[in-house]
Amino acid sequence: MKGYFAPEKRPLVFALATCLIAPLPAVAQLEEVIVTAQKRSESVQDVPIAITAFDEDAMRERQIVGFGDMRFTAPNVNYSKGNFTGNNFQIRGVGTNLVAASADSGVGIHVNEVPVFSPRLFETEYYDVAQVAVLRGPQGTLYGRNSTGGAVNMITRTAHADDLEGNLEAQYGNYDHKKVVGFINVPLGDQLGARFAGLWLERDGYTENLYTGNDIDGRDQYSLRASFNWSSESTTADLMISYFDEDSTRSRSQKQMCGNDPTGLLGCSPDRLAFEKPNPSAQLSNILASDALLGPLGLFEYGSNNPGEEPRDLRKVFADFDPIYEADETLVTLDIQHEMENHTLALVAGYHETSVLSRMDYTWNVGVPLEVPALLQVLAPETYATLFSEGLPLSAPSANATGSVGGNIAYTPQGLESFDQSDRESEQSSIELRLQSDYDGSFNFLVGAFYMEVDMQDDYWVIANGFDYVAAVAGAVNFSDGFGWVGPQFNTDTEQFKIESEALFGELYLDLTSDLKLTLGARYNIDTKDIRDRQILLNNDEATGAPLFQALGADEPIPVAYRNDSNEWKEWTGRVVLDWAVNEDTLAYASWSRGYKGGGFNPPFDPIDFPSQTATFDPEFVDAWEAGVKNTLLDNTLQANFSAFFYDYEGMQTSKIVNRTSFNENTDAEIYGLEAEFLFAPSASWQFNANASYLHTEVKDFASIDSRDPTGGRDDVTLIKDDTQATNCVVLLSPDQFAALDVGGQFNSCRGLTDQGLPVTDGVLEDLDGNQLLNSPEWSLSLGAQYNASLPGDYGLSLRVDYYWQDEMYTRLYNRDIDRIDAWDIWNAQANLLSPDESWYARAYVKNIADEDHFVGYYLSSPSSGLFTNVFTLEPRTYGLAIGYNFR
Repeated sequence: MKGYFAPEKRPLVFALATCLIAPLPAVAQLEEVIVTAQKRSESVQDVPIAITAFDEDAMRERQIVGFGDMRFTAPNVNYSKGNFTGNNFQIRGVGTNLVAASADSGVGIHVNEVPVFSPRLFETEYYDVAQVAVLRGPQGTLYGRNSTGGAVNMITRTAHADDLEGNLEAQYGNYDHKKVVGFINVPLGDQLGARFAGLWLERDGYTENLYTGNDIDGRDQYSLRASFNWSSESTTADLMISYFDEDSTRSRSQKQMCGNDPTGLLGCSPDRLAFEKPNPSAQLSNILASDALLGPLGLFEYGSNNPGEEPRDLRKVFADFDPIYEADETLVTLDIQHEMENHTLALVAGYHETSVLSRMDYTWNVGVPLEVPALLQVLAPETYATLFSEGLPLSAPSANATGSVGGNIAYTPQGLESFDQSDRESEQSSIELRLQSDYDGSFNFLVGAFYMEVDMQDDYWVIANGFDYVAAVAGAVNFSDGFGWVGPQFNTDTEQFKIESEALFGELYLDLTSDLKLTLGARYNIDTKDIRDRQILLNNDEATGAPLFQALGADEPIPVAYRNDSNEWKEWTGRVVLDWAVNEDTLAYASWSRGYKGGGFNPPFDPIDFPSQTATFDPEFVDAWEAGVKNTLLDNTLQANFSAFFYDYEGMQTSKIVNRTSFNENTDAEIYGLEAEFLFAPSASWQFNANASYLHTEVKDFASIDSRDPTGGRDDVTLIKDDTQATNCVVLLSPDQFAALDVGGQFNSCRGLTDQGLPVTDGVLEDLDGNQLLNSPEWSLSLGAQYNASLPGDYGLSLRVDYYWQDEMYTRLYNRDIDRIDAWDIWNAQANLLSPDESWYARAYVKNIADEDHFVGYYLSSPSSGLFTNVFTLEPRTYGLAIGYNFR
């Protein structure tokens, strides 16, 4: 495979024969790692930043297939799928812990140095990649938009005019895994080259749906990429165009867990997770369709607790239908570099367009068949004939959100069913212009300007035919037969969210002595966010408070007002770095940097129902101090890098569910830790890598109400379940004092109790000072060993094993035992065989050798859903064989 990878772009690969390339050298060496972390090509050992970087060889060796695999190889990196269409990639405890369309990521994601606001990280697999670099720590000066946790930069392979070359690889593995990936580079003259690459993947799902009999969480996707390079004596231009498409049964979460709460006040127990279902009497869709509200027309017996069974296996579910997952992405990047006598002028521009639609069974169950009361046919024959003669129709998402009332029906089950759907469409464009000097003296500089615009639409639906049923019955009984209460589903409708981000930035580089350098950087940021959104669920008229009814089949716009809001933030960030070349093999550095992430808008809500919440959340700031040393030792056979850091956080953004709406809050925090990375090639046959990290995270001076247990465990207050909203509130009286008032039991109206003058609150504030941040294991460890050998006939063989371990961590700031994920580990291994002429190779691989079902994240649902927990798991054991052919 000589010529398959450009030598100057091979970071973190041992110069002893990399497992698939050349004959073994007599002496082991470590190759120089070239990165562009400071917008210029430098050896990673000369950059005063904590960086972990891999080229395509290294990613193949360590089985880094997708974005989530980076957690196994880079210190203090954690990854978990989000509950909706996003994900949480964390560096040093900083990531994306928000649930809001207007939320920014704490880790900046870049492709060819273009920042991407809505990347398809959860779906994408790497292919034909030159390098992926993880920069740890705030990137407050040079990179795209500000990122408080760090940045990840993926560089795709560029075309060249040197040779015709290509590669084609086919894989087959368990779960009927089939994958084809390849590229071809075509010279189009002395100065122009074109490169075309692609990936196709199809496999069965990891989970069995016992109801449909199908495997779910499968994949059916492809990606195509075209790259062009034009080079002259002083100018180079690289254009990349890529397209991704998926239509699969991918599941946003792998399982739901709950310890059934027999009282129905919460739905799930606040202190245990089990293979059980929530108490259905705690769920809003059941309450609204119950005999408690609808009397003899009710479908559900309020107070009953017959939730159905949950398969006691993380790889089995019982769902009314299989998940639907559709996603696509178009990305264009342009990088033009023009060399002048002592300066380089660079232009980096990008365009990104993506959409995603994910639909899945909301409660992972199949409802017990129910009979529509015969009385409904007598009282409302038109309503019965239109909607209920064949079962209990379930709304479909629609432009006007009229659902089944407007004739938009997904399907008609026989029992109470529900599903949720998360949609997002995003379009962005960005441009960056930089001028960088290259003087012979002790002074150099970089200045630049950046602009980005994002336009996004976002919808989240929870659709339950309990909502549909009450909408029709209430319309027929309270208004007229053939009418329905519009908005028969929960919908957070973000019609438009827009970001305009502008920045001016620059850095000065001063050689104080031949070995001591000072970097001074500053960035002025202007972020403007505009939003137009609303929330829909059986809405009432804003003026009269009366329900909004319309004739069945009339798919007319719902007269629910949109919120229109705008905010702007203007902030300075920057960094100061002092680095000292102790000798030609050792670099020591110390730095201070300030990071910033813009604020945003909480989802729309009724302030009467949520008196303690605010419409917006504030920006966050971090002051980060770091010191490190990078060593190349033992005649360039050992790299040993160490870093220590301390973060002082102001207003860190975090999210939680309050009743049925997500709210985002700000807390101060303190983070500090240590990291060590080692690469060692003791001989031409052996190579080892290791990293270890320690991370201490601590909430500072913050209190919050825990929706899992709004009483905070206190016995001198009384928990209330709102019997019309399925929300929770707390009366600041003991249960005995509350009972003595004779105002009804714990199933009551929170607003009604307030109107009676009782001391009602959303819940009891819990002091979280000193608690750990979420998804932040204190210790983690990664180890790898590879043996390379020459076989008879000049065949090359490499054998590799990798191990990763992480400490226990908490998935919420409350640090309850139920929030804790225990420590876990994983083993991977592979073997590679290379032909003598390097024209073909074969690779056998296995991941998660022990086939452990480790949890990697939790998401707690709302009280109106019964407080079940969606869990995210590691992929099961996968194994397979890859065969590839190289030509040139």
